[in-house]
Amino acid sequence: MPKNQDKLNLSRQKRALLLLEWTTGFHPAGSVWVLLLGLRGFSLVETGIVESLFHVVSLWGELPSGLLADLLGRKRTLLLSQAMFVLCALLMASSGGMAGVCTAMAANALAYNLQSGTREAITYESMLQAGREEGYLRFSSLQNFLFRLSDGGAMLLAGATVLLGWRTAYLIDAAVAALGLCGALALTEPEAVRTEEKRPRSLPAALAGVFREAWAVLRFDRTAVRIMAVNALVGSCATLTRFFLQQRVGEAVAVSALLGPALFLLGLGGALAGLIAGPLDRLPYGWAAALAGGGVGLCVLLARGSFLPALLAAGLLAGLLDDALQLVSDKRLNARFPSSARATLVSVSSMAFSLVMIPLSPLFGWLFS
Repeated sequence: MPKNQDKLNLSRQKRALLLLEWTTGFHPAGSVWVLLLGLRGFSLVETGIVESLFHVVSLWGELPSGLLADLLGRKRTLLLSQAMFVLCALLMASSGGMAGVCTAMAANALAYNLQSGTREAITYESMLQAGREEGYLRFSSLQNFLFRLSDGGAMLLAGATVLLGWRTAYLIDAAVAALGLCGALALTEPEAVRTEEKRPRSLPAALAGVFREAWAVLRFDRTAVRIMAVNALVGSCATLTRFFLQQRVGEAVAVSALLGPALFLLGLGGALAGLIAGPLDRLPYGWAAALAGGGVGLCVLLARGSFLPALLAAGLLAGLLDDALQLVSDKRLNARFPSSARATLVSVSSMAFSLVMIPLSPLFGWLFS
């Protein structure tokens, strides 16, 4: 048993982490931000520019945010992330033009960057300190389920969100993010991170140390690199399939009032991923990736049709396999990453996904056209 195990209440830590998952997923205004911009008079070209800005900021902010989490601590980074979510919602509620919206979306991208990798790192380190790391996959499946469920719930409220008006909707988003800030405050920094913070190193020396440890893993651990690459490829194909399915489902739904529930069904696959993540994890990773990748390939074929039940099945299966393989990959990677560079390396894995998405996005656009 780790000697500092008694300093971390794992049950309390889990409750705070689950609160963070719910507040991150439940953004009524954020879930329909494109629709709200249209109602405010923004053109599709302007909306596209805002979306592009989000991804540019996200790509450049991913690695620095991981470094920040490893250098300053997971709890502080998650506090900053929630503060950025609050700032984004308030900027959206108060902005009247393109400049304000772009600033808000840049803040939103950074908020997600600061959370990406940090949440996984603090979850794994907490369970490791408590001697319960074997339960990481089950708990991360629960986190994923809660996020998908709250995100789907926000989508179901799209009609009510529009009726409330965009200013009120974004103020609700700000209140939810503030609740997430309380969840971050309730977290305890894992002992491994506190130990790193006590080292009397200058910032440049600490930064260089994290870089060296992360680079050593990427250079010498070929298994970790392969897991990152395969997970990014399967995840990108599944994500793009679900993205283009939205338009096909919209065309296939006979009654417009059923579009919201239909889109909600598309997101349920990810929420159910925990049901197969355990059995998938018991397989060698190559077999698990092959099964997930083959299933996603089948989803791509089904998604090119126009039969609504087949489209919904493709979306459900793609989300199920994507999130299940992500959970398995996270578990395998965390077991290989050093504590002091964990958030940085998880951010590298997220960057791999973004890099694969860049060439595949136009390819899938052509495929589904």
